Amino acid sequence: MQITNQKSVPGIVELNKDVEPFIIQGTAMRPELGFRDLFKPLQFIHFSDIHAIPALWNRIVEYLNYYNNYISFGLHTGDFCGGSQAQYVDLYNTGLLSEKPILNCVGNHNTVSPDGTFKTDKKTVHGLLFNKIDNWNVEFMPGDFSMTYCKDFPESNIRLIVVNLYYDIEEQKVWIKEKLDDALIKGYHVVTASHTATAGITKKENVTFHSLTDYGSLEEYHKAFLEDLLIDFKKAGGVHVVNLAGHYHHDLFGHTDGGILNSPVECATAWNGWCDSKRVENTKTYDCFNVVSIDTVSHLLKIVRVGDNADYFLRIKRTLCYDYIKNKLIFNG
Repeated sequence: MQITNQKSVPGIVELNKDVEPFIIQGTAMRPELGFRDLFKPLQFIHFSDIHAIPALWNRIVEYLNYYNNYISFGLHTGDFCGGSQAQYVDLYNTGLLSEKPILNCVGNHNTVSPDGTFKTDKKTVHGLLFNKIDNWNVEFMPGDFSMTYCKDFPESNIRLIVVNLYYDIEEQKVWIKEKLDDALIKGYHVVTASHTATAGITKKENVTFHSLTDYGSLEEYHKAFLEDLLIDFKKAGGVHVVNLAGHYHHDLFGHTDGGILNSPVECATAWNGWCDSKRVENTKTYDCFNVVSIDTVSHLLKIVRVGDNADYFLRIKRTLCYDYIKNKLIFNG
């Protein structure tokens, strides 16, 4: 993966003032007069595939810090390194300091050794991605160098489970099932995150946050063990909101054959090899991430695009609101 020198670019907040009202309303609840909702929406940044670009990481942190009254944390769903561990930047400890936690997840490129060997030992990967977790306040799966964890948001009635697709598979099957069973008892709505989708997205939603490009073999999916666990969880009466992912470098949004909703996000890096749009410095297209809001009272999954918000079909990717219980699109535009 080619990493180019980064030029001075306009501030990310300045370039994205047009979506500020949506960021504010993402945390809004039904009016207190007439409604006394028990849970408030949870709002956070979802980005993926930063691929060791400090300038873009710092701009995401800048945005998170500016809107810290509305955004609770960041979630990066894999590929922190460039093409391999040879292209590694310790963004947590050398980049702009984030006022809120930024959670991380293992991606396939994170496991590739500097000489291109797949895959390295998990201790090495853990040291690269999980060296600044003091403010995460998450529960890690037991075991050495664990990279699987969950975090509860009782004020929002949500349990987040972040999955490692590359190590400790059998151990994760047992632990994640326990966390899903417990979420069912507690009534938590579950959000999962992994580097790839849980399986092929065969039931595509007609939204602008799903690519129209036929990427062929580039979009081949392996079926993650997470898929079967979530199918069983839903059959037992559990509520799964969405699986957040990256990997493909372009937007996808829809269900698998098993009925699991997946939302892979376009890459945060500016390399546009598999994007549906140009990523041009000094313009809004340079950055790309989603601000995700989940309202468990009204069963709403809301997405606001910050940065690159148009594809080569000139479709607008600005906001999306989806009822994850009825599987119904409320708005996209």
